[in-house]
Amino acid sequence: MRNESLRQSMCFLTFSRDYASRVKSSLMECGYNDVRVEVTDEENTKALCTGLMKKGIKAFIYENNDIEKSEGAIFVPVVCRTADYLQVYMSREETDNIVIFSDEPEIIDKKILEHYWRIEPVVVDAAIPAEKRKALYKDIAEAKAVCIGPGRLGFEAGLNKVRFKRVYPSKETIMDTIETVEAIYGAKFEEMEKNKENILRMEQYKVVFNFTNDAILATDENGVIIAANDMVYKFLRWNKEDRLEGKRIDAVIPGTKMIKAMDKPTGDIGDVFELPHCTVLTHRIPIEIDGKRRGVVSTFQDLAALQEHEKNARVNYMKNKKGFAAKYNFDDIKGSSNVIKEVKNIAKSYASSSSTVLILGETGTGKELFAQSIHNASNCADGPFVAVNCAAIPKNLLEAEFFGYEEGSFTGASKGGKAGVFEMAHKGTIFLDEIGEMPLEMQVQLLRVIQEKEVRRIGSSKVIPVEVRVIAATNRDLQSEVRKGNFREDLYYRLNVLELKIPPLRKRKEDIREIAEEFLKNFDYKRYKSNEALWSEIIEELENYEMKGNVRELQNMLERLNVMMTSKHINTSALFMEINKGMNLNVKNETYYQKNASKLQYEDEEEFASKDESGRWERQRIIKALKNNGLSRTKAAAELGISRSTLWNKMKYYKIDL
Repeated sequence: MRNESLRQSMCFLTFSRDYASRVKSSLMECGYNDVRVEVTDEENTKALCTGLMKKGIKAFIYENNDIEKSEGAIFVPVVCRTADYLQVYMSREETDNIVIFSDEPEIIDKKILEHYWRIEPVVVDAAIPAEKRKALYKDIAEAKAVCIGPGRLGFEAGLNKVRFKRVYPSKETIMDTIETVEAIYGAKFEEMEKNKENILRMEQYKVVFNFTNDAILATDENGVIIAANDMVYKFLRWNKEDRLEGKRIDAVIPGTKMIKAMDKPTGDIGDVFELPHCTVLTHRIPIEIDGKRRGVVSTFQDLAALQEHEKNARVNYMKNKKGFAAKYNFDDIKGSSNVIKEVKNIAKSYASSSSTVLILGETGTGKELFAQSIHNASNCADGPFVAVNCAAIPKNLLEAEFFGYEEGSFTGASKGGKAGVFEMAHKGTIFLDEIGEMPLEMQVQLLRVIQEKEVRRIGSSKVIPVEVRVIAATNRDLQSEVRKGNFREDLYYRLNVLELKIPPLRKRKEDIREIAEEFLKNFDYKRYKSNEALWSEIIEELENYEMKGNVRELQNMLERLNVMMTSKHINTSALFMEINKGMNLNVKNETYYQKNASKLQYEDEEEFASKDESGRWERQRIIKALKNNGLSRTKAAAELGISRSTLWNKMKYYKIDL
């Protein structure tokens, strides 16, 4: 009999309308609308079941374990599991004690419940005699505990003045119970037919089991191998005639973790393991039957082959995508100065247009960052973003890279030809960086593509229409290049429909601190926070100088200082000397540094010379906080964000005497 017919012969018995409503909802979600649901009471259950059996019902699922069962039908109780109890919301504010009543207490994982509730529950068998429950209720009430259990105990708990929360079976529990009924029904009424189906299915599983490229190995609860497919023999280089079944897993694979995986709630997922002849990526999943762990199944794949497949998949994915994705948005452009806010507002207004944008700015100001942000805020954000550095492509390859080529169009042409960057950027944005470096002969062709919105591959007579938003960028003065004859005037005006000028960092020095702190947090957040005072001084020093390389130079400088700070042989003076060195300061500025470097010295310099630089800065912060708060340790600790006892210990360590 098919499952659909069997489910029409099932009935779910409930003892409250609320319970029935939940069951119906779960059944509908899984498409089990043909399972009948009836609301009854204990006195009328047997009569109801007898009448339903006459109508063809052969299996009953019920929420109680003490109903009177009728002969000739299957009765299977619904037993709530750990996940079902976990759905009952509990918190420390409600109680510090929880008692769980379960029809099968051995399947309840107290560790999982304790992990989420932060309270270790007591698990009790719900089937204990009523007299023992009554005595237990007295203890529960005195402990002011919350009791969680099946609905049939709710009234009883209320009479004994115990706070009670009812547990309901989840959709998964209900589905598992239905599957259990199906299994029992099949074993009892369709044994012979099922045997035939099982034989066929086992043959099918055997084919699938051995056809997969994954090695699959299973053991029982004692670590004895019960199944291994052909790939296992290949990975282990084991002779198939010497069967693995029946051997202990630790004798076959020394150092295996399969046995330990049975004790973990979810097993081991994504573990890298060394086999004698290769390194594998493995997943170990416990085999659970009737709520009990019965063994472990493990799958593993050759890690080197997996990495190669992943690399090839990424390459093919990018080929199919015909381009790349823009990573940055306007929120990634740091700075709160009026000048950068104005530029960002202008750029945002450009995003809503499809016109060509020309971004002007010195090297390192973040021109591509603005280009990607404009793309991601535009109507073509779902399309590709293809960035091309016009200065990095050899002149003899520019035409092929921009417009593509057909197979055999020139010596060395790839088989099947290749699409150009304009084709790749179709329905998206193409970013032409360093546009001022493009040769004059290519500028003519680029102008035509922008105006006509079509390309022709090298060696082809076919014209391919393209719909592309063009954003160009340069650090050159294109007007001057036009006057010199190095850049076509018509192309300049075609590109410069919307102009965006990115200010250099020296014209928005108030943004240096925000940008620098963002870089430092991305480098190593913990290291930044532990040396925050020192970094503050360093950033203040950096704010005094001009950055010819703009944001890029600032990033590189901070990264270098961040690496230097990890060395115990580098002190504060060396860090500031590195700043001076990086900025190419003249003699006057070196004198300025020597004058200001003395401000960094502490009292008791010799005493603290052996301490880490970060410790010296921490001592200064503590002294400053104490002075700010009238020497009050409580207020100083609050300002520093530490406890009073921690402050006291640090004062003793740094010998700060009030």
